[in-house]
Amino acid sequence: MVSKLIQLLSLLPRQPGDFCDRLWAIAEVRWEAAARSRRTIYRTVPTEEGIHRLGASLELDLTFWLRETALALIETRIGEGRASMPVDAPFGSFHNGDSLLGRICYATARALRPMVIVETGVSYGVTSSYLLQALEVNRQGALHSIDLPPLGKDAGTHVGRLIPSELRGRWTLHRGTSRRLLPGVLAGLGQVDLFIHDSLHTYRNMRDEFAAAWPSIRPGGILISDDVEGNGAFLELAAVGDIACSVVFEEQGKTSLLGVAVKGR
Repeated sequence: MVSKLIQLLSLLPRQPGDFCDRLWAIAEVRWEAAARSRRTIYRTVPTEEGIHRLGASLELDLTFWLRETALALIETRIGEGRASMPVDAPFGSFHNGDSLLGRICYATARALRPMVIVETGVSYGVTSSYLLQALEVNRQGALHSIDLPPLGKDAGTHVGRLIPSELRGRWTLHRGTSRRLLPGVLAGLGQVDLFIHDSLHTYRNMRDEFAAAWPSIRPGGILISDDVEGNGAFLELAAVGDIACSVVFEEQGKTSLLGVAVKGR
């Protein structure tokens, strides 16, 4: 705890913007934890049923892409990368998305054949690798990622560490918080086919990301959010009038929930 405080304070003279963003995030997390009065209840579905419902909404069979060799190959590459991760890596692997998130991202990216994907939160690049593999197989599209890495020695150089070098040509990393960068990134890109939230999981941050991203998502496009269980932001999104389908999955081996919303055509 003391070392993290020292690292945070050391940013003030060198990177005052980063210092303020991190201090804001810490305060937001603690304020919401103290103010939370009751747990948000989400109705979840089994994985196979949820994938079938999403596919039906898209009029596509998502399981087709879940059987692809390219998906198995990127999962092998990610596993090898994780196994070779140094023991003193700057931030915990719990920041990475799990395999269900990655597989749904891969299948939806193959199905939509997106030209533009935006994600918030990268960590070592597990989810990014799934997305970039799908784009490579599609032979089109680009991924724009927004991330302010957790504090740690040389943490910035480890963002996206697990992304294979041959997939990086379709990847642009925007360093900073989504609160600061997302509106400008979306404005510069115009229409977005697929949006993934996996950054700060506070109500305020998730609500603001969804509010910024949803108008930019094309009809028939998809918003995916990891860790929706902590607040009602995804529940509020799912209540808007132009959603064709929304599904909440229980993530494997975790207590967290994964939300997916398809925009009406």
